[in-house]
Amino acid sequence: MSAGGNKDPGSPPAIVNSNAHGTTAEFVVSNFLYQPESNTYTCPAGKTLKTTGTWHKKTRERDSYEFKKYRTPDCASCAVKHLCTGRANGGREIERSQYAEAVEKNGLNYKNNKDLYRKRQEINEHIFGTIKRQWGYNHTNLRGLAKVNGEMALIMTVYNMKRAINILGMEKLLAKLRTWMPDYGKATAPYTKQGILRLFDRSYFHRLPKAA
Repeated sequence: MSAGGNKDPGSPPAIVNSNAHGTTAEFVVSNFLYQPESNTYTCPAGKTLKTTGTWHKKTRERDSYEFKKYRTPDCASCAVKHLCTGRANGGREIERSQYAEAVEKNGLNYKNNKDLYRKRQEINEHIFGTIKRQWGYNHTNLRGLAKVNGEMALIMTVYNMKRAINILGMEKLLAKLRTWMPDYGKATAPYTKQGILRLFDRSYFHRLPKAA
């Protein structure tokens, strides 16, 4: 049974295995120490779990990943095996995914920079929460990276416009747009000044609900 399910960005997702019916708190996967120099795990009882190096594949509903298995023959004679695993005829098995190193690095970054991660959540999560929950945009209508990027660019443009209306108000925003001097040589989107002003026509755009 895979460990995971914690939404905390500092907590690694399912990169190792644990048996929920036989594992006590002392032997949860987080107490197995990975040794990068030897590519082994050390269990709380001091035994070493090794891998054959074979990559296995696990497919889930939305994605798949590869992992290696780590075992030790010492489980057969271990005095605390009953505290570690519920397998009567086998030993403890640890899985380490291909993404484990990146996950562990991210966990360390979060642990050392909690204030920055919290600030990022305050800035970014609000945007996607509005788009997904308030607007109901929880999936794309197009397929393919280029098309999806274009669709997301339009959604973000609308969000920015509605957010600007909410912060500045329609009159101030229109005043700024009328004196705006765009550099079309650096433009990355096919928008002109007149085109953007038309989007803010009260007969259409101002009727849309404002972004929070």
